[in-house]
Amino acid sequence: MDFRDLRHKLAKADSTFMVTLTLTVEDAKALWSAAADRALAAPGMTIADVLDTIGPREDPSIIDCITMLTAPTAIPGCALEAFDVRDEPVPAQVVHLLPVQERGAPLLPAANG
Repeated sequence: MDFRDLRHKLAKADSTFMVTLTLTVEDAKALWSAAADRALAAPGMTIADVLDTIGPREDPSIIDCITMLTAPTAIPGCALEAFDVRDEPVPAQVVHLLPVQERGAPLLPAANG
């Protein structure tokens, strides 16, 4: 059996899939420029429409810019069920506290690493 045949058998035609994309915005002005270019490529779109949609370059709507650039186009054979862009807080790093030794006690290596 060919590996491609196995993949087709595992993914049935009526299956639902979730695709997740996580982004960190490092340059909001570059993001705005790309979103503005994409918006202006739409027929009849004006710079005033762009400003209404994604805000000005100096104070962009980050969520609207990301939405403009990541909104999916039609995928043959698929029905889009959901598309959502939201601002998620960065989870706090988990801090593991080490056991505290009494003052003056020598630090000893861990028993098993």
